[in-house]
Amino acid sequence: MAEIYKYAKRYRPQIMAALEANPTARRTQLQHKFEQVVALMEDNIYECYSEA
Repeated sequence: MAEIYKYAKRYRPQIMAALEANPTARRTQLQHKFEQVVALMEDNIYECYSEA
């Protein structure tokens, strides 16, 4: 899990751009879900729920 988090953190801008550019990802709100997962992994629960 730590390796996945490192990858997600390192490539966060590229992942966010790809999710925003993909119509299916936009429709299913994957960008927001990705941000929630990253916030939880950073142990920042307040950031995660501030946009919910």
